[in-house]
Amino acid sequence: MYDEIFNYDNSDFTIAYKNGKAGLIDVNTGKSITEFIYDIVEDKNSGNLSDLIKFEDDISPNFFIEMLGGISEDYCTMSKNHKWGLLDKNGKVIFDFKYRYPIQLLSFHRYISDCYIVNADGYEGVLDKNSNIILAPVYNHIMEEKHYWCCEKDNCSGLADINGEFVTKIKYDSISCASINKPYFIAKKNSKYGLITLNDEIIADFVYEYLSSEKNGRFCIGKLKGKYGVINYKGEIILDFKYDYISVCTNKNNKVAFLTEYKNKKELLNESR
Repeated sequence: MYDEIFNYDNSDFTIAYKNGKAGLIDVNTGKSITEFIYDIVEDKNSGNLSDLIKFEDDISPNFFIEMLGGISEDYCTMSKNHKWGLLDKNGKVIFDFKYRYPIQLLSFHRYISDCYIVNADGYEGVLDKNSNIILAPVYNHIMEEKHYWCCEKDNCSGLADINGEFVTKIKYDSISCASINKPYFIAKKNSKYGLITLNDEIIADFVYEYLSSEKNGRFCIGKLKGKYGVINYKGEIILDFKYDYISVCTNKNNKVAFLTEYKNKKELLNESR
């Protein structure tokens, strides 16, 4: 019935060839999912994926092999008229056929479940497993920040929520989520750090040379004029910025203490100090 069928693993569909064209078939029934209208992306006589046809540019064979292994469960990149697009396992076109290179799903995330970061011609976006485009592939880089997407474009960063709605503007040097439970963020702007909340409201001004939150997000160790101190998630100073060094300690009840060093003396100060 088919000229060639790709091997598959942990998938309900695969690629088959028929009359010189490629399409998707259901591996449980053997029936076609799509029409056979797509370009063949391997030399069927070689029996492997390493002999890719050349389109506008040379494509690394490993690029397609790695891509196929990463997305074979839910999606498949295909080419049509020498341009690449993305199909889901039902044959629905998710990204139209306009890209120069195979589309990759880069990673699958644990905080935001059932979502993939996708790369199309060097730009990144986000898809869910139901074939919804959460963020179009127009960003230089996307990474998960707990329950948010950190999106970088033109050397600036901003945050979008799990539905792709931006909660901060893309205007910071960098931005990270300080806590899962408290909606505030450590941002860097003009080489200085500060704290912001949703909608770019400033909690702590951008004056710090360094800010890092402890694991529960209640406190941030900062550096100001070369000295270390501590602020809380409201931006209030808990320990003055006079210490040579500060590290965080947490007991089994999640009580926080700060190990401080000042004038070659070390002291353990609890969070109520």
